[in-house]
Amino acid sequence: MHPHLTYVIAQERAAEMRAAAERSRRAAADPLVLADGRRLKIRPLERHDRNRLRRLFMRLTPESRYRRYLSPKPALSERELDHLLDVDHVRHEALAAVDETDGSFVAAAHYVQLPDQPDVADVAIEVADDLHRQGIGIALAIRTLDRARANGFTHVTAITLHDNAPARALLRLLHFRPRSSRGHEIEFALELTPELATQGSSSCRGDPVHPSNPQHEGSDHAVYRQGNPGSVHRRGETRAGRARLGA
Repeated sequence: MHPHLTYVIAQERAAEMRAAAERSRRAAADPLVLADGRRLKIRPLERHDRNRLRRLFMRLTPESRYRRYLSPKPALSERELDHLLDVDHVRHEALAAVDETDGSFVAAAHYVQLPDQPDVADVAIEVADDLHRQGIGIALAIRTLDRARANGFTHVTAITLHDNAPARALLRLLHFRPRSSRGHEIEFALELTPELATQGSSSCRGDPVHPSNPQHEGSDHAVYRQGNPGSVHRRGETRAGRARLGA
């Protein structure tokens, strides 16, 4: 390929990514207000967020990490962080809930396109253990599903453990349905319809979230089985395209 043509294609691709990032930023702009008055800013992940993402992982208990990665996980490797931050805001989207008091991440959500099913994405969420049951998980989930729908996906999937009751409760709240089961894992699926977008969005944009509200019950003990967003794992090993639920 001619060098000039390669340059033009690269520039067009960069422009597309900038435009997608801006759309993601606008869609996630509404703040999340917790019951205690704490304000969280929702924004897309960027490549410079490596340390924030690493520190969020360290706030997860060993049990939450196991639920997230379906295997013991003492640390994230540099390669895994690379995958988590390799976001184009279309095939792979990632949003973070940021504590406005110190700029730290308290939660992150991803979806990633399945390589063999271009209209299907896997979704994943993790929430810091000290902020479970605050409605953060469902708020991020709704925004992430909205982004997937806006980017043309028709279905999303999530995998969690059979004994992860809070994650399963969150998925049911979001209208996911069980699709298959293997060993200790169960896969859920959701068709992305305009009606579901309307149902979910209004309750999680800007208004205080009360942990006692049944609508948000169980929502933050979940970390979807998304190993990582453009590539994650299978029992701890990096691979393309699957996700998980579990905090």
